[in-house]
Amino acid sequence: MEPGDARLDIRVVDTLDGLVSAHARELLARALPPEEQDDRFDEWPRADGDGDDVSDAGSAGPSHLAALATAGSDPVGYLGGAPSDGVVQLDALVDPLTPSEAGGADRVLAAMFDAVVEQLGAAGIERVELWAKPVRSWHRSLAESRDMTEFRALHQMRCPLPVDAEPIPTRAFTDDDLDELVLVNNRAFASHPDQGGQTVETLTSTMSEPWFRADGLRIFERDGRIAGFCWTKIHRSPPAATELGEIYVIGVDPDFHGQGLGVPMTAAGLDWLADQGIETGMLYVEADNVPAVRTYERLGFVVLRTDLAWIWAPPAADSR
Repeated sequence: MEPGDARLDIRVVDTLDGLVSAHARELLARALPPEEQDDRFDEWPRADGDGDDVSDAGSAGPSHLAALATAGSDPVGYLGGAPSDGVVQLDALVDPLTPSEAGGADRVLAAMFDAVVEQLGAAGIERVELWAKPVRSWHRSLAESRDMTEFRALHQMRCPLPVDAEPIPTRAFTDDDLDELVLVNNRAFASHPDQGGQTVETLTSTMSEPWFRADGLRIFERDGRIAGFCWTKIHRSPPAATELGEIYVIGVDPDFHGQGLGVPMTAAGLDWLADQGIETGMLYVEADNVPAVRTYERLGFVVLRTDLAWIWAPPAADSR
């Protein structure tokens, strides 16, 4: 990039289309090393020339509030997410090599955030969550300068497959399990900010995603009922250096807590992933959930990175 071409431009969008996706994917490839990349943009629409799936980049897509930063013709920043129930989770990516003529990475993120803030009222947003995946100095600088409160820390852990642990006998999910699975999930995750409060409709929506496989949702039964489940997800087309098999959700009904099911149920999911030819397992776990972290460490998982999230409430929401 020539110094004279490094003027910073910010564009705000309210829908997800192929051009937004192409911007984010290109930026992801430049902003993070392969081992820190993931599949967060894989299922977004693609523009012409951006893969095998072609979408109309000019057509309106789903609601998606985002700011896109360019310096000259190069994407240098993305900050965005899909609003839901007055909340937007903003995923932040910044090119660490953003030239000084464009203000550097700190200025890029701050400019995108301020641009998004101007659109919050129109989008009906009362709470903003800033996510750093992984954490960089410019995320912390923005959080400090905007007086945000840190509220979540998630470890991403990985392990080689197969693991040396005895799995528990499980079977594939069937449609007949759906109602009971919702009940078990909500009992297992009663206080969880993301996984709790599921409905038949929300789980069905997740199961309609292209990555879902019924045989990858492993069901464990005891005493004629679902005692727990291990839901896996294969990242078939990540930008990362290797295909990943994720322990997407693992839950045990509280009635069966204390029976040592955590390790063998996780092993069952990992064994299923290994049988699909996946060589690397991964999962996310709350950093302060020490028992769970220790359980996964016993299976060979190590922490690859820790993602952080901060809360920022618009002034109008504060005064209510």
